[in-house]
Amino acid sequence: MGVIFSRSLFVKQAILTLVLAIVLSLISSAVQVAEGIRSQKKQIDQDFDELLAVVEQPLAGALFRLDQSFAQQQIDSLLLSPSIAKVEVQDETGKLFVAASTSLHVFSVSQSLADYFLSDVQNYERQLHMDAPVFIAGSLSVTPEKRYILDNIFSKHLSTLIYNLFKDILLATLISLVFYFLVTHPLKRLTESLSTLERKKKLTLPKSFYRHHRSDELGHLHSTFSQLLNKLNMALHDLERSDKHTRAMIEHAADGILLLDENRKIILANTAIEKMLKIKCAEIKECTLEELYAPSSWTFFSDVLDTFPLNSPLTIETKFQRHGVEFPVEIRLAKYVIQDKQETLLLIRDISERKAAEAHIHRLAYYDAVTGLPNRQYLTDKLNEVWEHEQYKESYSAVVFMDLDRFKTINDSLGHNVGDELLCCVAAQLAHLQEDNIIFSRLGGDEFAFLLRGLGEDKEHVEKMVCAFSESVLYACQQVKRAGRHEVHVTASLGASIFDNTCGSAEIIFKQADTALYRAKESGRNTFALYKTAMQAVSDRRLEMEKALHHATEFKLFELYYQPQINDKEGVIGAEALIRWKDKDKGFISPAEFIPIAEEIGLIVDIGHWVLNEALSQVAAWLKSGEWDLSWRMSINVSPIQFQQANFLPMLQNQLEKHDVPACCVDLEITENMLLSDLSSCLEKMNAIKALGAHLSIDDFGTGYSSLKYLKLLPVDRLKIDQSFVRDLLTDKSDEAIVRAVIAMAKVLGMSVIAEGVETLEHYNRLREIDCFYYQGYYFGHPVPAKEFIDLFVHDSSTLKSTL
Repeated sequence: MGVIFSRSLFVKQAILTLVLAIVLSLISSAVQVAEGIRSQKKQIDQDFDELLAVVEQPLAGALFRLDQSFAQQQIDSLLLSPSIAKVEVQDETGKLFVAASTSLHVFSVSQSLADYFLSDVQNYERQLHMDAPVFIAGSLSVTPEKRYILDNIFSKHLSTLIYNLFKDILLATLISLVFYFLVTHPLKRLTESLSTLERKKKLTLPKSFYRHHRSDELGHLHSTFSQLLNKLNMALHDLERSDKHTRAMIEHAADGILLLDENRKIILANTAIEKMLKIKCAEIKECTLEELYAPSSWTFFSDVLDTFPLNSPLTIETKFQRHGVEFPVEIRLAKYVIQDKQETLLLIRDISERKAAEAHIHRLAYYDAVTGLPNRQYLTDKLNEVWEHEQYKESYSAVVFMDLDRFKTINDSLGHNVGDELLCCVAAQLAHLQEDNIIFSRLGGDEFAFLLRGLGEDKEHVEKMVCAFSESVLYACQQVKRAGRHEVHVTASLGASIFDNTCGSAEIIFKQADTALYRAKESGRNTFALYKTAMQAVSDRRLEMEKALHHATEFKLFELYYQPQINDKEGVIGAEALIRWKDKDKGFISPAEFIPIAEEIGLIVDIGHWVLNEALSQVAAWLKSGEWDLSWRMSINVSPIQFQQANFLPMLQNQLEKHDVPACCVDLEITENMLLSDLSSCLEKMNAIKALGAHLSIDDFGTGYSSLKYLKLLPVDRLKIDQSFVRDLLTDKSDEAIVRAVIAMAKVLGMSVIAEGVETLEHYNRLREIDCFYYQGYYFGHPVPAKEFIDLFVHDSSTLKSTL
């Protein structure tokens, strides 16, 4: 439209501009051709000099060696350049060595024209010099091909002439059309861009538009639409980024994602659901949701899809299927409307591992790892359920505690693996006693329990049922059991508590059953006891004893008494350190009462350590004051539990060094039962004690089980005949026979014998008659504190003699 409007002015301007451009172009080209020829001649000389320099040394060498073949190759290589017409090589005498010329070529210029324009271009000659050795080998003569050179000059400048002419014509055309491009074309471009704005993703305009029309109407129009365009582009960019971001989140989500349309057709599926179902996304989209779902759960889930409201997310656990195998999933459902279309989003998480972990945790929390039986927590929960279900019923139930007798001895002697197998064997043997109303569980260690639910309303009848059940348990436990390669005979002790819905808590029931179990153990084991109210007082006293014993151990409320040991010459040979505990409320408490409890609750090691430290400290003080003879022995009782401690030997050595007491003054008294646990370990430790220089005695000899079998192996210095044999020595021939046998055996084995419990002169005389020469008992002196021991039996030896 702009060209038509300015037809006359545009044509005039165009013709004039075109003529001036052609004239100026021709003049400029003529000047460039003349100058080009002059500069080309200089370039020709330079090119030929460089070319001759290349072949100078090779040709000189060829002349020197008279190698015509190589020289011919070199000049033939020069003729490869079309600017050379002929090449000759003379030797140093001027005789032609080799020569070559080009074949005939067709050129666009004649030879005469070439000679005219290039009259000053002559043949190029150069002497051929050898550098090593220095020698003039000959000369080289090159005749240039002037026609080729002139042809190149014309060709080059002809293209320049045509290029300049075309450029100037083009410039004239551009100048003629400047008005068109300044006004008409920008306006047309802007109009076209605006007209196609709706179907273009990006609107582009020439950068010069605003520069040339900054202040006019086109400039203002351009600015307005540029702002609109920028806003539109930003909106489109944000929308595209949001779309890509959403797709990336969907594809990289850890949970499977399914999007359903209002007809429940799958319109979107991500990579996670593909991996979960092991089906390609394309195949998933072709499936119906029902095909992916577990048939057993589809009806419920279908109802949920139909009924749950818009914009109210819902989380449910259900099941999908993978190649026909069902697996649990957790689904987060969301239903919403976009652009009048309803969609349902399913966020699906495979919870197979979580369910397996929950099941594993549940088993760890409620089942025993060794036997697979329910544990204490499970039993407690079931007991609480009994109270909830039978809260308004007058019905009795019972809890029966079972403890394997001497299980620790079996476990320590045969190993924990055998002990575990024994527990599993017991659990298997007793499993057949379980019924619908009976729960069999393991509480820990060798403790088991039964919960008998809903036994009836007649308490007397219920007691008979519990007793009969306990008898069947005792019988089953007495059967021979095979644990590993061992046949094990084991018995059990049982305690039961019968309760109704009026009982307070599970802990009370457990405590009552435990009290009954403790009473059964006190009654000789392998028996059953039913909880009675009177038992609680005994249990409370024991608990009170345990608390007091903890307090006494912590604050060192014990005291050591010393009882003299005498020889047949009426002389003191040592003393036994005996622990005494005087409670502020109960007075003196017998060691026979509190030592077993200390062993059971784990305080015996601390008490034994205190006894050893206190006794050695006293011996050190007496040695320093000269009141203790180096030949005397301080007898110190060592508990089997303390002796089996790994640090017992280092502790003993440290105590001896700490108090600077010679080891020969110490006599450690151990019991026969200690040898049952681990003879090899005990033997090694006993040898180490002997290596220190200390003495070893077996206390209460004759009351154990296997000491006679291993006695010959043990590094024992002395046997202490138990007072139970000495007490009836005068009236019971069997006891006298045992004492005689011990004395005879000790003589053969090179051991000494000391009799405990010597209380009368008759005992003393009878023991001397049967060759027992060392004694200890009330006849010679009662255990007394340290100061009284020195005053009575060291400073005032007449006390001992008067007693005798």
